[in-house]
Amino acid sequence: MVSESLYRRLVPDAPLHRRTDRDPVADSALERFESLRAATPPTPGLKEPRLTSTWQGRIERILFAVPAFSVDDPESAAAYRSVISALRPGTEFVVVHARSRRDDVEEWFRAAGHTDTVTYVPLPDYVSFTDWAEDAYLALTDASDGSPYLMEPWEFLRAGDALIADAVEEYTDMQASQAPLVFQGGNCLIGDDFWFLGTDYFADSVRLLQSGRPPVELPDRADLSETVRQLFRDYVDAGRQLTLVGTRRPVAVPELRGAREGDRFYLDLPSGGVGDFQPIFHIDMLITLVGREDGRFTVLVGDPAMADDMLGTSSPYALREAYDQIAAALSAEGFEVRRNPLVHRSTPGATFALAELRAMAAQDGDPALAQAVRELAAAGATDDTPVTVRDWHHITWNNCLVENSGSAGRHVYLPTFGHGENRDLAVIDEHMSRLWTELGFEVHPLADFNSFARRQGVVHCIKKYLRRGD
Repeated sequence: MVSESLYRRLVPDAPLHRRTDRDPVADSALERFESLRAATPPTPGLKEPRLTSTWQGRIERILFAVPAFSVDDPESAAAYRSVISALRPGTEFVVVHARSRRDDVEEWFRAAGHTDTVTYVPLPDYVSFTDWAEDAYLALTDASDGSPYLMEPWEFLRAGDALIADAVEEYTDMQASQAPLVFQGGNCLIGDDFWFLGTDYFADSVRLLQSGRPPVELPDRADLSETVRQLFRDYVDAGRQLTLVGTRRPVAVPELRGAREGDRFYLDLPSGGVGDFQPIFHIDMLITLVGREDGRFTVLVGDPAMADDMLGTSSPYALREAYDQIAAALSAEGFEVRRNPLVHRSTPGATFALAELRAMAAQDGDPALAQAVRELAAAGATDDTPVTVRDWHHITWNNCLVENSGSAGRHVYLPTFGHGENRDLAVIDEHMSRLWTELGFEVHPLADFNSFARRQGVVHCIKKYLRRGD
């Protein structure tokens, strides 16, 4: 992925608070472990950890994190309000918010008829947390006594999000704990007798144990893969089968690519949002758990080729083979796999002369940018040729809220994207509504989520299921 500093120079108008953001640190995380004074490895505090389901049962308790910038942005605020209004009366909310925006956030819930079921968790305005409430922890219970937890990974380097679990612990009955593993909530999907983990974070957890001073002691010649699986059983879920989701080999995608289309020249940034073994860095962006029917569990897997066919487009960096490989692997595991359209779309931004890009590559010593400049020159660009930067992102309907309940029925809260300059996507909005209706769900269309998609996330990313009912 392109470095953050170069990305901001090439795409100066890019939105802040992307879901893929990672804060820079002076030392690597593994080097930081060397400075830890406590040599005693942590021990699990839960007797029988059990993750909160992604799909099963009615949504009883849900967490949102609402920073000031989400309140101040009209598109983001409208999207939030559509979700809050769609969730049924009686739903319990835990709402982390910037202290100065309390009145605005309270009005959202009051207008939607949620007044007595909201717990507000204020954070000081100087805490720079994001709206990606899904990622910095996993929600689970200790099945031995029913106590609820937010389980945090060994590290989480995105703004002030690592402070959220502790704040929630202060205002609710939930406890914050930590595991000696690498994960993010958006790369986990929780089924009935199984749970999915994106391969990227399993590999990162293995690397953590291979570091000079890992957070747990390992026996000689330990099987690292099995050790990581056991740690996930000890800290995250004791009963469900862990299934890894990803490609067999690392995903190959250029950081930068020079392209010509007709008389126009482009500098593409296609690697944004792509994982190491995943076509998107979090599996909740490409897979949806639907439920079990006649013994087989149904999952939806995104398909960029289907979206191109419906829109009459061609997405050169969509990595459709990676999605197909994941779909085939899940089918081989016994899942009922259905495909749905998923869009990979660019946003044109700043324009530079080729000579400017060449100077930038020389100044930064960036080989990817230097290669892209050579590609542009080979395609016919000269020093004064204008080159437009295109930043690519994913637009996905897989990232929705699913409620498959015996008591409340089947509901899906579905983001929409066919608005304004993206009105061509209305055909996919309609297609997805029909698909979920065919699956036996009542569809609750949400507002325009393009502003979130531009930042590499959608509606599943801005919430955390804390408790499910029957």
